[in-house]
Amino acid sequence: MIGSGRDKGGSSAKGPQSWQNLTKPTKKRVNSPQAKKRRRQHQIKIAGAVLVGLAFVLFGVWGVAALREQEASIEIKSPSEKIERIIFNTNGVLPDDWIGRVLGLKSGTTMMEVDIYGLKAKIESYGQVKRVSVERVFPSDLQINIEEHIPVMRLAFESKDGTRSFKIVGADGSIYQGEGYPKSVLRELPFVMPYVLPDGSFEPMRGIEEVSKLIELAKFTQPKVYRMWDVISLQNYSGDLELPGQVIEVRSKLVPRILFAAAADYERQLERLVYIFKHVEAHGNPSMEVIDLSLNGPAAVQFSSETALELFNNAF
Repeated sequence: MIGSGRDKGGSSAKGPQSWQNLTKPTKKRVNSPQAKKRRRQHQIKIAGAVLVGLAFVLFGVWGVAALREQEASIEIKSPSEKIERIIFNTNGVLPDDWIGRVLGLKSGTTMMEVDIYGLKAKIESYGQVKRVSVERVFPSDLQINIEEHIPVMRLAFESKDGTRSFKIVGADGSIYQGEGYPKSVLRELPFVMPYVLPDGSFEPMRGIEEVSKLIELAKFTQPKVYRMWDVISLQNYSGDLELPGQVIEVRSKLVPRILFAAAADYERQLERLVYIFKHVEAHGNPSMEVIDLSLNGPAAVQFSSETALELFNNAF
């Protein structure tokens, strides 16, 4: 008998040749060229991702450090340029030396040291100035633009010692000490006798806009007539056009009193005035005391003598 039954097959149920090991699937690494190529590509991708991530981290660290360094080195400073030039524009007559006196800027004043709002308020405190703008024009200019009041009349004052002075009345009723006006311009301005308020004062002067319209119209359409006007009396003109009987009175070299209806058709009233002058001149130019243009009907003319009145009426 060849061998015994317990040694049949000559193999053990344990060890590397056991049935458990024999039945487990085996994973063998494929070493074909294609597999090696795929593994290299995968490794390259992983390495690239790591490098990119590392680059982002380094860039972030560098950016934070650079920002901190920049913040530490920045110092906020105002522009230090000195004011080199003042650009002054006005629609009126204020001279350059006037703006220099008003501003009172010290030599070496820098652009940012100037309080432009304070300068604006300071300039506007002068009655002749209607509006003003003050701007910095970098690097070294200060620009000032002024709109002045339009002068239409003069207001005379007399002190206790008899000294006479006057101020300017603007087209909007503003009263101010005029500066820079040529004497020829001042001589053309008629004086004004203001309306006296119940409390004895005359300010504010209301309704001067309507008076200015009459003056400007006469000045440009009837210059010969306007040049004869000496005084504009507002004693019967309160400025309230809703009240009846509002009359603007002109005292001229030709006629002591010329009455205009306030806020009426000034052009028509001036045309009637010129017609009366021409008609009177054509009939011997008798002396007149009053021409009343404020009436709804024909103008009323009062002559210095009854004879002149009769001649005038017969002429019509």
